[in-house]
Amino acid sequence: DGSGLYKLAIESPDTAAVYFVSVEYDDIGYLSPMLDLKVGAVESVPSIVVYDTSYSIPEIALRERHIIVRGEDVDGTRQIIELLTLGNSGRFTRITADTSNPVWQGVLPYGASQMTVGESEVGAGAIYNRAGHISIAAPIPPGQKQVLFSYIVPATNGSLQIPVDQSTSRLTVSLADTTAEAIGGGLLLYGVEDVGGAVFKRFDAGNVRAGTILSVEFQTAFLTVARLEILIVSAVVLTLAGTLAWWLAQRSGLRQ
Repeated sequence: DGSGLYKLAIESPDTAAVYFVSVEYDDIGYLSPMLDLKVGAVESVPSIVVYDTSYSIPEIALRERHIIVRGEDVDGTRQIIELLTLGNSGRFTRITADTSNPVWQGVLPYGASQMTVGESEVGAGAIYNRAGHISIAAPIPPGQKQVLFSYIVPATNGSLQIPVDQSTSRLTVSLADTTAEAIGGGLLLYGVEDVGGAVFKRFDAGNVRAGTILSVEFQTAFLTVARLEILIVSAVVLTLAGTLAWWLAQRSGLRQ
């Protein structure tokens, strides 16, 4: 009605379905929380707040950044998973006209490729890798939105550099390689935790400044596959040489 009140009747709710209410304002869609409908019950829907839009304000802030560095894969790469919390503290929904001017973007580590978007609160089709940055072209209304994505980087025996190009109030780094260390930005060891049966070594930091470089230092493996093969061959050669010398000595003794 004129005051914004509405009522919808669903006689036989489907228990396997997801129900919500949507409204469009200024070409932007807004959704209610998911509703748990039961037969014969009345469900109250919270007010759906809509906003005017802006191409320039407010600036979208990075509230939290959680980084998971997985172990080295057989193809010489390493997968990194990130969960970001973006915040809009203004009174406008931030939008953009095209992908060349994203609503928000953040720099990725050098060599990052094959970016994949996970289950996020922003449409996956509006999240993309642009010139070494994760970029978002989707509307971001006031409040917070979470973005989950992953990418791969070349694995190194020494260290992995992760740039922080904007300040964040909380940052965590979880390492599948529990012999490695995460350094920079005031990171402190939180402990070792079990996540879905996998063990990770976690580091936490608060109020990390823009311009910080995080470094993940890996233990250099002395016995790589190639080195191990060389050692095995060398040991076999030395064993054969020793055996041959012993056999020749034995023959020389018999002759004497």
